[in-house]
Amino acid sequence: MRQRILTAALALAVFVPFMIKGGAWFAWLIFILGAIGLYELARMKQVPYLSEVGIVSTIAIMSIILPERYFDQILPMMNPVGLFFICGMVLLVLTVYRYDRFNFVDAATLIFGVLYIGVGMRFLIEIRDLGLENIFYLFIVIWSTDSGAYLVGKRYGHYQLAGHISPKKTIEGALGGIVTALITTSLYATFVNLDIRYGHSLAVLTVLISLAGQLGDLVESAFKRYFQVKDSGNLLPGHGGVLDRFDSSIFASILFMVWQGITNFN
Repeated sequence: MRQRILTAALALAVFVPFMIKGGAWFAWLIFILGAIGLYELARMKQVPYLSEVGIVSTIAIMSIILPERYFDQILPMMNPVGLFFICGMVLLVLTVYRYDRFNFVDAATLIFGVLYIGVGMRFLIEIRDLGLENIFYLFIVIWSTDSGAYLVGKRYGHYQLAGHISPKKTIEGALGGIVTALITTSLYATFVNLDIRYGHSLAVLTVLISLAGQLGDLVESAFKRYFQVKDSGNLLPGHGGVLDRFDSSIFASILFMVWQGITNFN
């Protein structure tokens, strides 16, 4: 527990200043984290990522994660969506010329991983660009849900939420997480003016984001169970890897942007 707290404190000490700074600083940090997350997924699948496969995949996830206003700073003449398709084709071509160690399932895993991780991480950047108060709101929902689910589940948990995937998660814990999120965000909204679509239904949005975050956590648990690993990586001692920490954020950010009605890739 001591190691988990220390790692969390150090991670927040790095992450929060970038989040406050926003702009390109935050965008590039999210890209780096997304690229590490894709590497973790590849490693779980035992894909030979430290090769041309990894180079192409990293370019692909950059084209998805970075909004065009930041992407243009490095490749002003390249269409990011077009670049993603080119990278996808190159990965498929590599299944021909590297067939002994890189197959169609490996390529499909990476292409799906680029979309799964890339879109969720991209929307974190988009939410930050909508305003610092919005990204703080999102993480308050996620973090308070995690804390509430853990505390309530540990004390009152009885009925498993998805026992075949994550035996320790309970329905009581999930409900406790939602209630905790509602309490903390209502306090937050009292002091901060949130510019959110249908702001009068903030409680509904909070419940939906809390649920989405918990489902994202379960999806990551399903990945790990399928690949038979305990953690996605070991970048954060006591917490696992990037995907272990951002699994909820990926789903939550997508839900937030759908609520806002902003899902374009301009």
